[in-house]
Amino acid sequence: MLSVTQPAPPELETLRTFINSVNLEQPVDPLTGPDELEQWCARNRECEGAAPAELRRLREFREALRGVLEANAGGREATSAWGALEPFAQASGYNMRIDAPGSPALEPAGHGAERTIAALLAVVYDAMRRGNWSRLKACRKESCRWAYYDRSKNGSGAWCSMAVCGNRMKAKRRRIRAKNPA
Repeated sequence: MLSVTQPAPPELETLRTFINSVNLEQPVDPLTGPDELEQWCARNRECEGAAPAELRRLREFREALRGVLEANAGGREATSAWGALEPFAQASGYNMRIDAPGSPALEPAGHGAERTIAALLAVVYDAMRRGNWSRLKACRKESCRWAYYDRSKNGSGAWCSMAVCGNRMKAKRRRIRAKNPA
């Protein structure tokens, strides 16, 4: 999917690539791998050298985030999706630092997976405040669920790619209708 999915705006691209660190169209359990999570950590200088327990925690967080993106796409109930993120939010901590006089900044606290989770939750928070969070979605095709940024004019996109998943879903519905004309 990476070749047909456009990147998200820079402030959301790290989050999108984190969620897409596993290809669900392959027969894989998203919580146990194989995936590209360790490579994502190295590329983004986050959670490098994470222990297996930390990688498991990051995978759980990734799938909770994917659930929220499914809710953004209308494929899942939002309250339960956000509820799955609550334990991660409760465990996240931040410190304030002063970059320059009168310029405070929040910085994720902790280290390893917990710091990475806090940093990514801060991206979610910032995107919500900017108003572009609802455009980060997960493909409605059950076997795909790829994270994408909806660039449609009215924000009603349902698939990561109309050329791939959209066409497959429309063809599937057409076959079902042809089989059952009643």
